[in-house]
Amino acid sequence: MFSEKPVPEWAEVLDKADLPHVYYITFAALVATIFSMIFPWLMTEIIIKFLANKLIPAEDAAFVINKYLPELHTATKDITVSHDDKKSLFYRVLGTVIKIGWAFCW
Repeated sequence: MFSEKPVPEWAEVLDKADLPHVYYITFAALVATIFSMIFPWLMTEIIIKFLANKLIPAEDAAFVINKYLPELHTATKDITVSHDDKKSLFYRVLGTVIKIGWAFCW
């Protein structure tokens, strides 16, 4: 998809791509998946439910909580991540959040 187009045309390719353009759900799913790799499932579920209800529209939050989280739990229940990998992922996510926060300050 992108390898065939020059960089200035990538935005147009993304806009016309056959994928959902529901950014709240996409971002929430990404965050939920990362959290499920770092934290125990119960903690992930509590955090994601809280964040979804506070940060995204009610309809999107309902989808994330009622549809995505149960499927995510089923898909990831047999995946094990070592303590060192969890720690590394946590620090990378924390670094990303700090950089995003710093960007908003500017």
